[in-house]
Amino acid sequence: MTNHLHWAKLRTTALGALAASALAACTLGPDFSRPAAPAAANYGPAQGAAQGAVYGGEVADDWYRLFHSAGLDALVREALDNNPDLEAARHGLLAAQFELKAVAGTALPRLDASLGAQRAHINGSFLYEPVNALTVTGNQFSIGPALAYNLDVFGGVRRSIEAQGAAAAQTRDQALNTYITLVDQVVAAAFNYAASQAQIEVTQSLLQELQSQLDLTQKLENAGKITRSDTFLAQTQYESARATLPGLEQQRDTYRDALARLCGRTPDTFTMPALSLKDFSLPAQLPVSLPSTLVRQRPDILAAEDNLHQAGAQVGVAQAARLPSISLSAQYSQESSKLNQLFTQPGGIWSFGFDATAPLFEGGTLKARADEAKERYLQAQASYRSSVIGAFVEVADALQALQHDADSYTAHSRALEAAASSRDLALAQYHAGKFNELQVLTVEQQYQNAALSQVQADAQRFADTAALFHALGGGWWNAPADPSALPPAAAAAKATNAAPVKTAANAP
Repeated sequence: MTNHLHWAKLRTTALGALAASALAACTLGPDFSRPAAPAAANYGPAQGAAQGAVYGGEVADDWYRLFHSAGLDALVREALDNNPDLEAARHGLLAAQFELKAVAGTALPRLDASLGAQRAHINGSFLYEPVNALTVTGNQFSIGPALAYNLDVFGGVRRSIEAQGAAAAQTRDQALNTYITLVDQVVAAAFNYAASQAQIEVTQSLLQELQSQLDLTQKLENAGKITRSDTFLAQTQYESARATLPGLEQQRDTYRDALARLCGRTPDTFTMPALSLKDFSLPAQLPVSLPSTLVRQRPDILAAEDNLHQAGAQVGVAQAARLPSISLSAQYSQESSKLNQLFTQPGGIWSFGFDATAPLFEGGTLKARADEAKERYLQAQASYRSSVIGAFVEVADALQALQHDADSYTAHSRALEAAASSRDLALAQYHAGKFNELQVLTVEQQYQNAALSQVQADAQRFADTAALFHALGGGWWNAPADPSALPPAAAAAKATNAAPVKTAANAP
C-alpha cells in the first residue's frame, strides 16, 4: 500500500506549484473528488469445500509462490525481468510523466532571449521621398530578453495541467494492469502446460496397456480362441488412443511457446523448467479484499477513476476557452549599429503591457466543445460504475468457480476410481474368458475419459485460484518496489546500450 499512497501524493505535485495563484483566480469546471467506496460487505456465496476465503485478508504481490513450485517462480521472475510489453508500458509511463512536466511549465512565465544581427539598405522610398533622396546602408545589432505570462484568470491552464496529471496517472494504472496481467498469464500458461503434459502421460500410460492388450489379443487369435474381428477391435482402440497424442503434444508445445513469449524469449532461446501438476500445491486459505478496498486497488478501476478525473478537468478547459484570456508581456532590448555600443544607455529599449482577447464569434465551435466535454464527463461516470460492477462480478465468479471446482474435482476423482476398478475387473474377466473384446474396449474408453477429465479438473482448480488473485488486483501495492517503474538497474543498462539517435546536428 506504501507505493500506492506515494503515487497518490505525486499525482498532485504538478498543481502544488500553482496553489498560490489558484487561490486568487477562478477555476471553472467541477472539482474532482474520488467516488465513494461501495457499501457492499461481500461478493455473494464465496467459500469452496477445499479452500477457505479469508475476507479482509491481504493479497501478497508474490501470490504465485503459494503454489510452492520453484519452476513457476522462475518463470514469473523471468517474465517480469524480460517481458517487452511490460517494459513498453513502463517507458510509456515515463513519457507521460515528462509530458506532465511539459504541460505544467505552461503555467509559469515564459522568458526568452533574442539575439539578432542584420545589414539593411534604405532609400528615399522608405520616407515617401524620391528614390535617390536618401541612401543609407548600415548594420543593426540587438540583444535582450522578452517575458510573457498568461494570467489564467479562469483556470483553463490549471485545468489542462490537472487533466494531464490524471492522464499520467491513468498511464500508470495501465502499466500496473500490464504487470498483474502478465503474472496471471504466466501462471495460467504454466498450469495449462502442466495439464497438457499430464494428459500426455496419461495417454502414454494407456497406450502401453492397450499395446499389451493388443498383443494378448493376437496371441488368443493365433490360438483360435477369439476371432479376427476381436483383434481388429483391439487395434482400433489402440490406434484411436494414439491418434489423440499428437494433438496433446501440439497443445503442450503451444503453451511452451506462449511462456517463451511472455518471458521475452524466442522459442529457440527459451529454457522450459520442469513443471508437473503434482509439483503444485493448492493454497488452503485465500485472502479476499473487501469491496471497499478492491476499488482502491484494482488497476482498471483506478484507470476509470483517473479517466473520470481527466474528463472533469477537460470541462473546465472547454469552459475557460469561451471566456477572455489575459496575458502580460515585457521586453527589454539593446540595439545599436555597432557591436561595441551595445549595453549603453542610449541603446536601451523596453516595453511593458498586457493583452486581452475574447472570442466573439466562433461559429458555435466553443459551445459545442463545452457541451461535448460535459457529455464525456457523464460518459466517464458511467464507465467508472461499469468498471466497479465488472470487477465485483469477476471476483464473485472466481469465488463461485472455486466452490464448483472443489465439487467437480471430488466427483471426477470418484469417477476415476470407479472407472479404474471397472477396468481392472473387466481385464480379469477377459483373461478368464468371461468378457469379450468389445466389453473390454468399452471399459478402457471409459477409463481413459475419466483419467483425462480428472487431470482437467485438477488443473482447473489451480487456474481458477490464479484468476481470483488477478481479480483481486494482483497485490501490486504490497510489492517492495513500484511495479510500474522501470527498475533502476534496467534503466541504466538500457540508457548505456541505447544507440544514439541520428539528427541533422550529428548526421555525417
